[in-house]
Amino acid sequence: MTIRDTLLANVTTSLAGTSIGVSSELPWNSGQSPLYTKNMKKFYLDEENQDISTMFNTLQGTHSCEVYQTESTLTGYISVDAKNQPNDITAVVSSVLNSRLSVGNVFIRECVVNTEIEADRQLYTFEYRFVKVNDN
Repeated sequence: MTIRDTLLANVTTSLAGTSIGVSSELPWNSGQSPLYTKNMKKFYLDEENQDISTMFNTLQGTHSCEVYQTESTLTGYISVDAKNQPNDITAVVSSVLNSRLSVGNVFIRECVVNTEIEADRQLYTFEYRFVKVNDN
């Protein structure tokens, strides 16, 4: 199961019974606008981006071993009416932030939320970051 799948499953469970739904679609553009601005009160999660970098090389007996770091980033979006925000928006934001804890086998699980008002919409942008160390 990918990190995106794990996050989507957790967010779907966490937001059940709230005013915000969850879309399994990617937040692509429809016309000139991102889908999450047209379909308010839905959580959208973008594709996972990975960056793999070598941390250091070691020797194990007569063999060389490379230790590398895999950093995965994902971005999630929720758009709501800025003037009439849902009553449970604080709980929703907290649940989406805490969904980072559902991802296993990583040593860094971070999520930062940024908010901005665009036209008459309040946009919540969730930036997830996960770091894993592997060797070969």
